[in-house]
Amino acid sequence: MISSLQGSISAIGTDRVTLVLGGIGFSIQVTSRHAAKLEVGQELLLQTKLVVREDDLSLFGFQDQEEASLFEHLCSVNGIGPKLAMTTLSGLPPQLLVNAINSQDESAFRAVQGIGPKTAKLVLITLQGKVGLSKGVRLNENVLQAMLQLGGDEASSRKLLATLDQTLSESDMLKLALSKLGRSKLGS
Repeated sequence: MISSLQGSISAIGTDRVTLVLGGIGFSIQVTSRHAAKLEVGQELLLQTKLVVREDDLSLFGFQDQEEASLFEHLCSVNGIGPKLAMTTLSGLPPQLLVNAINSQDESAFRAVQGIGPKTAKLVLITLQGKVGLSKGVRLNENVLQAMLQLGGDEASSRKLLATLDQTLSESDMLKLALSKLGRSKLGS
């Protein structure tokens, strides 16, 4: 098993990096959130999981052990393979994922592309009590509902809210979220 790799980044894709160490380039799938923060030439240490299939060897890379552990938990759910587990981790940062499981928030999982209502319920049932304790990071549901009523889609609204300071008042959080949403639409 390859549990970690450290080297220099030679290429970056939307969800993949090529890490060179000892003259060998390893193609490693990472979350899109993580890939967006990386730069070519940067030194990087990744926790990794090697997934062996009949016709494929795939390396999946993680920022830390917590994210790697969540990946393994997600892969233990019937109907979720490594690619859907990575999509889930891309859509829900680790602490929000833990909070969603502990609070039995099915809608957080339904917002992830590829997870329907049945799989969302199965994730919650299978992982209940297995992922640790929730921490203070929790999306403000009132602000989320307001964004959805204003026409935002759930997945991008949740991602945007996850980046905001959760100590702000609801009105300030909504104003900030809408201004960021407006800037991202103008930039498109």
